[in-house]
Amino acid sequence: CYNGSKAAQAALKLAHTHAKVWNSTLAVIKAISRELPLKHSYVREAEQNLDDETKDLLDGDDASYETLLLISSPTPGEQLVQFAEKRRFDQIFIGIERKSKVGKLLFGSTAQYVILKAPCSVVTVQEKDAE
Repeated sequence: CYNGSKAAQAALKLAHTHAKVWNSTLAVIKAISRELPLKHSYVREAEQNLDDETKDLLDGDDASYETLLLISSPTPGEQLVQFAEKRRFDQIFIGIERKSKVGKLLFGSTAQYVILKAPCSVVTVQEKDAE
């Protein structure tokens, strides 16, 4: 689930490298929970931003990828797992960040759900891997 963080950027770059090696199509996904009605302009802008950020991070590489914005009522983690099941993903790459003052690695709710429920292997990428 791409959110623009440094950890998500590092995960995208690593996933891109793997996709090129395995000649696979990369799916870059941003999931949005529908808690309130969403304006069409917001959705269009979110899709465009995701596409632009992906192009920038992949440095114009013409590797096979698609950007997808998922909008539905389950949580982003549930959306991702359902989509991975439906599309039969081979792997999921997800960025994780340190969340505590003592430096413990705590997973956010989306990452935790995906790690525990995904139908495939999940590769976690720490923010420090982006540096």
